[in-house]
Amino acid sequence: MSTIFTVAYYTFKELLKSRVLMNAFFMGCFLIALTYIASEFTFGVPQRIAIDFGLGILTLSSVGMALFFGVELLSKEIETRTIYMIISRPVERYKVLLGKYLGFLSILFLNLIILASMSLITFKVLKGDITNMILWNIIYIFIEALLVLLLVVLFSLNTNNTVSVISVIVLYVTGHAMDPNTLKFFVEGRPAFEKLINFYHFVLPGFYKLNIKDFVLYQENLSSEYLISTLGYGFLYSLFLITLTAVIFERKDLN
Repeated sequence: MSTIFTVAYYTFKELLKSRVLMNAFFMGCFLIALTYIASEFTFGVPQRIAIDFGLGILTLSSVGMALFFGVELLSKEIETRTIYMIISRPVERYKVLLGKYLGFLSILFLNLIILASMSLITFKVLKGDITNMILWNIIYIFIEALLVLLLVVLFSLNTNNTVSVISVIVLYVTGHAMDPNTLKFFVEGRPAFEKLINFYHFVLPGFYKLNIKDFVLYQENLSSEYLISTLGYGFLYSLFLITLTAVIFERKDLN
């Protein structure tokens, strides 16, 4: 564990030097200003505008950071050959991988905390009520960013960075569009299409499960069973991606 935490510390320190959290702060200030301006031109529901903008920017920032910084998490180390300095010692590759993940997720978590706090403060100032559904949505945004990070690292081990980013963006958009409630009218009477959709749900990530913003905006509740099962789905799929990436990284020829 000491090896994992050491790699995580230096990964965190390196990312902190890039001043990525400063971007989160300025984005939060932009969010507050944008929310205030929008609320001035909105009659009746400024709170809905505030939480809509807040969750939207929080998602954009977290997923964007996971995508564009995560794609270089291992590929940059391999290209610059700095990873040889680590694995030349008696250090297992999976420990390097887990340390990199842990360090990056620490930065991602701090980014989430900064933007979420500023968003919720703005929402509260506009006399909005912070409900459990809002907190669940913030948790799901973090899991969504985690899945994007794991996917882009996995792709970056097998192809170049540009293709990796494009592939994950396609999976992300498709994963949000694969909601069974939306597709049920297209599936009826088309068994081949139905099998394709079922295969997608079985193998590829269903990001639509994590999108509960509409329930937050219209103050609707979801059952505890759905919330917990979706949380479990996110963690299990993350564990699957981490294991798959570790196996590929272990067998990858770095010469």
